Amino acid sequence: MPRKTKAEYDQEHSEKKSRVWAEFHPKLENLNSLAEARSLANQSPPTDSPGRIYYSNLAFFLGSFIMPAESNYTERLLYLQLIQKMDSAGELKAGIRQKVEEEFQRSMNSNF
Repeated sequence: MPRKTKAEYDQEHSEKKSRVWAEFHPKLENLNSLAEARSLANQSPPTDSPGRIYYSNLAFFLGSFIMPAESNYTERLLYLQLIQKMDSAGELKAGIRQKVEEEFQRSMNSNF
């Protein structure tokens, strides 16, 4: 069997990453608590797996409540939604939601 070209490899990687996003996206959208979010982040595929970035972004966000630079627009919207749910449930310290919302607005204005 002939070796794959870089273009073929890149296309295959992109398709796999899209499949991971299709599975990850609804899980992220349906999170309701910090515990659920941490559990999802801990389900990360192995290093160098297509789509691992989504899990890494979530873990980064949960560790710092800062929008990951590598996150896409939809991810950022879902992180904002998650913060709102966690704040409503009383899981956050005072001011965290406001900080995240302000950063979200800055990131939307400058990056997208």
